[in-house]
Amino acid sequence: MKKLINPFIYILVLISGCATAELSIENTRWYLVEIEGDSSISILNDKEPFLELDMNSSKVGGNASCNNFFGDYILDGTSLSFGMIATTMMACQDEGNQEHRFIQALSRIDSYEIRNNELYLLENGKYILKFESR
Repeated sequence: MKKLINPFIYILVLISGCATAELSIENTRWYLVEIEGDSSISILNDKEPFLELDMNSSKVGGNASCNNFFGDYILDGTSLSFGMIATTMMACQDEGNQEHRFIQALSRIDSYEIRNNELYLLENGKYILKFESR
């Protein structure tokens, strides 16, 4: 005698298999979309600002608008801090000082949240930098 699978269980398994997994802060490319509420992020020299945290090396790297940057980070649960950040020294026209604001904001970060596939880097519970994954 064959047993039929309960249709309710079948639907639950089907739905859970289709659910999207929450992104990890590490090993994901995060593109900058806001600095302290300012969403007018510029693309300079065809470079879009982003960051990536490498889980294996605890190194952060990315592009700050014009120059590449790199450094160390410490991640413990939702606590996050960045060490000294170094950048390349290309000359770029950055009228809004976006690159400087981005790098300076990283030094203030003490935690993070991921909501709806968006990364929020926080200082004292207030988001300073907002990113999205693409």
